[in-house]
Amino acid sequence: MKLTKLLPKSILVERYITLIKPEDRTQYVDLVWDMLQQTYKKLGGFKSARDKEDLIADSSIWKMVRKNGKIVAVSIYKDKFGRKCIASATDGTPDGKAALLQMWLEDTKQNRAWGEFSGPSEHIKLKQGMKPIPNKYVGDILGKTILNLNPDGYHYTRLIGGEPHEKILAGSIEGFNFG
Repeated sequence: MKLTKLLPKSILVERYITLIKPEDRTQYVDLVWDMLQQTYKKLGGFKSARDKEDLIADSSIWKMVRKNGKIVAVSIYKDKFGRKCIASATDGTPDGKAALLQMWLEDTKQNRAWGEFSGPSEHIKLKQGMKPIPNKYVGDILGKTILNLNPDGYHYTRLIGGEPHEKILAGSIEGFNFG
């Protein structure tokens, strides 16, 4: 078989884009904001930021995947005890969903991120091996009022956008002693 026949299957047509500077994030904010609104629609909308400007200001890293010239997935982080994932979204395509799962898996394998999760994202993160944090530490870590600590020792309830949500904290938190 000729090399030219094998080459097209071996070409990587996706790439990670990591945005750290606010002015770089501004270039993509409309696209990312729309992806977040669509992804969080079934959950009552994206509530981690009031508007696009707040999203840019309240985050420190946007990690995106581009495939075939199109942004298909994004994870947004802020600096708090390391890298806290505050939101993730896809364009809704199978490529976007696969890219997001890969980003999450890399975060877990590298022990480089943590976050609050619920629903499908919680199930996926824990299945990928992300370690849950005991809920007795949640108030200190988040600096937020916790309404309820679930007796399972991990889940908790707090207000997000004025609505109570049950969450779990999982991942690698820098500089925090759990002992």
